[in-house]
Amino acid sequence: MTRPIVYDATHLVSLGRASGAAGIGRLDLAFARHFAAHPRLDCGAHYGMRGPHVLAPSRLARIVADVAPATRDDAAEWMRLRGWLLGVADDLSPTTRERPRGALSELLWRMPLRLANDAPRRLAPSSLYLNIAQHACEFPALFRWLARRPDMRAVFFMHDLLPLDRPEFFRPGYGRLFQRRIDTILRHAHALLTTSHVVAERLAQEIARQGASGGARIPIHVEPPPSTLEQPGETAHDDALARCDYFVLLSTLEPRKNHLMLLNVWRALAAGPQPAPKLVLVGGRGWENEQIVDTLRRGETIRPCVRWAGDLATADLRRLIANANALLMPSFAEGYGLPVVEALSLGTPAIVSDIPVFREVAQERAVFLSPIDGLGWKRAITDFVPAQSPRRLAAIRAAQSFEAPNWPRYFERVETFLDSL
Repeated sequence: MTRPIVYDATHLVSLGRASGAAGIGRLDLAFARHFAAHPRLDCGAHYGMRGPHVLAPSRLARIVADVAPATRDDAAEWMRLRGWLLGVADDLSPTTRERPRGALSELLWRMPLRLANDAPRRLAPSSLYLNIAQHACEFPALFRWLARRPDMRAVFFMHDLLPLDRPEFFRPGYGRLFQRRIDTILRHAHALLTTSHVVAERLAQEIARQGASGGARIPIHVEPPPSTLEQPGETAHDDALARCDYFVLLSTLEPRKNHLMLLNVWRALAAGPQPAPKLVLVGGRGWENEQIVDTLRRGETIRPCVRWAGDLATADLRRLIANANALLMPSFAEGYGLPVVEALSLGTPAIVSDIPVFREVAQERAVFLSPIDGLGWKRAITDFVPAQSPRRLAAIRAAQSFEAPNWPRYFERVETFLDSL
């Protein structure tokens, strides 16, 4: 059955231009961009104080255009970062100022969208409701309307269950909030989408534990998302950057991502007899990151060789990763690891934690290390500095053999699954 699609745009409206700062938001943007131009799109939906509002397809398309990172113009910030990597910039500060979000303009942009209701009518019969970002699912009252529409099919994207399994890496009380979110999703979901078999197996356990849907099976479709940095027809190679020795860590600053271990590795490298390579941290501030930020701001030893870039446009981020010695991902736990896919898709080696989900999504094409093996990470980074290092050359060959997922095939498979409901 081919159903009209109702796309939930609450996350995009609520976060505005910050939507794409993390992996969930970047995936939400990719889905919204695809379905905003889809002939089956009936409307978008947004949860305001008065309940779900219906957004015309043209408005959803405008929202996507407004919040997409590719539309941002921040060439000056990229040129400062590039100059620092090339050794020609005056500012050697390890941190960049997180680029102002334009709080007032964001507020003015959001306010009319929260009240917008382009089509004050019933949603099309037998629609398919698609929720990618799980935004506001901790408020079950906002989703009760789904129970009153048995003709519709609700599909939610589940990224992981880490707040339940590793609560020590999240804000106090977040586990309870996340449990409410899961309860709401499993109460209404006719199907689930996810990124990896590791997450799908954990989801199946949670569904069985809760006895969701009265014991009925909720179908789970696993599809690894492609890189969100694809720029068809554009080269990411930069001769000057390719001659620099630098590494990139792309993630929100939070304890689960293990920044402190890497900063301690760089402190040791900076104190060593050889010039230390540079490290670029790309990502916004998460939670419980005061020690990370303090180390960046006050760590005199690492000041010349570590820089934090709060935000970069898509094309610049692609160029940064494509010319790096390697991407580093020392996370303690992940639901997917989109930066790993993005690096390997560009042929850039990845040095990552030896956790099951990275083994799966990297297709064994990365260098795997324990997230608590600081000396092992130091040795690997040192080995990846010489251009002709056997270890580095082997990692480049492995990255170039990575079978990168692509968006046309991804959405073809997702839509086939949706049509089966």
